[in-house]
Amino acid sequence: MFWANMILGLALMAAPFALGYSTNPAALWGSLVVGAVIAIASGYKAYTKTAELWEDWVDIVAGVIAIVLPFLFGFNTLAVAMWTSIVLGIIVVAIAAYDLYAHRSVARQP
Repeated sequence: MFWANMILGLALMAAPFALGYSTNPAALWGSLVVGAVIAIASGYKAYTKTAELWEDWVDIVAGVIAIVLPFLFGFNTLAVAMWTSIVLGIIVVAIAAYDLYAHRSVARQP
């Protein structure tokens, strides 16, 4: 599942250029920074192939930040930027939460 979050982080970084809202500095830098955090944390987990949980927690926090980012930085009037950030943030949080849940279920088995 970490590969999916890494791809979503890269998509969040590419979105301002692909979807045409790179002229808004708040939307651009918010997407670049949060997307980079998600991509790096998930990429690290993919590279090391460890069962540590901190990468998933970083993805969850970054995903929640992506969800509230349009409202914190005032680009909620740009519909494309707002919905891209919200939808990708929700998907990242869902994948990371599922990964945490699956890891917890495996750890409980005797």
